[in-house]
Amino acid sequence: MILFKKGFALLAASVLTFGLAACSNSKDPASSAGKKVLTVSVEETYKESIESIKAKFEKENDVTIKIVEKQMFEQLEALPLDGPAGNAPDVMLAAYDRIGGLGQQGHLLEIKPSNTNSFGDKEMQQVTVDGKVYGMPLVIETLVLYYNKDLLQTAPKTFKDLEKLTEDSRFAFASEKGKSTGFLAKWTDFYMSYGLLAGYGGYVFGKNGTDSGDIGLSNKGAVEAVKYAEKWFKTYWPKGMQDNSSADDFIQQMFLDGKAGAIIGGPWSAANYKEAKLNYGAAPIPTLPNGEEYAPFAGGKGWVASKYTKEPELAEKWLEYAT
Repeated sequence: MILFKKGFALLAASVLTFGLAACSNSKDPASSAGKKVLTVSVEETYKESIESIKAKFEKENDVTIKIVEKQMFEQLEALPLDGPAGNAPDVMLAAYDRIGGLGQQGHLLEIKPSNTNSFGDKEMQQVTVDGKVYGMPLVIETLVLYYNKDLLQTAPKTFKDLEKLTEDSRFAFASEKGKSTGFLAKWTDFYMSYGLLAGYGGYVFGKNGTDSGDIGLSNKGAVEAVKYAEKWFKTYWPKGMQDNSSADDFIQQMFLDGKAGAIIGGPWSAANYKEAKLNYGAAPIPTLPNGEEYAPFAGGKGWVASKYTKEPELAEKWLEYAT
């Protein structure tokens, strides 16, 4: 995983919202008619986006794009078996943490992109293994602060602002006297709490994540961060927030029910809030008590091509085009 300052991460998280994938099958009717076919296997959420961009690619490359719906992780897990059997996609989306393994195992097509000027070094690192490029970056996503616009006029800017929410009677947790749901975060989950530790100087591996012999999860800064988290668990939050198996469900329900003013969450939750017609906003996670920024992990997805594709040139063109 990679780290981003919150301003860039929030921007990057909202830049790209569609995912794509592709398969080929020599038995496809269009293929037998003499026209090349590139089948795009895509999750239902992204189908409309693919429909909107495929016509230009088809015209420029004299190819038919065939869209098939399939979950991204199902597609990635099937690739090692479907590829040799001739049933794998030509191109597909892959989470950044899957690209390295699939590339080293020989399941992804190595590409030589003609133009990577739109991306920084950090983005290209996510699709590069041992100097070989196995895809094109598409989506960067990380954590943000969601807040209820009907309850808060503006997004909290600091953690001191978040602490003040615990004094608001609207967020008093009826079942436990003195406890509040004004601000909630699943800090029992390392993905969610790492931004707190990193903001205080903690880290997983040294030298920008490259030195596994240097683990910084018990240094002075990390200890200070844990003590601050302890303050929330002991002083402000209901006991249920300590239950890792149910804390997220509790947080989501409190926010949807209008009983939480602000929560830390990922972009994957936005669709649920929209569907529930919640009047919510998204903002950078507030500044920590030490004056530093919350520094969460970030992840995302990139375009990759199957090593087994019968149309490697077209597949590579699609990667660059779709990105």
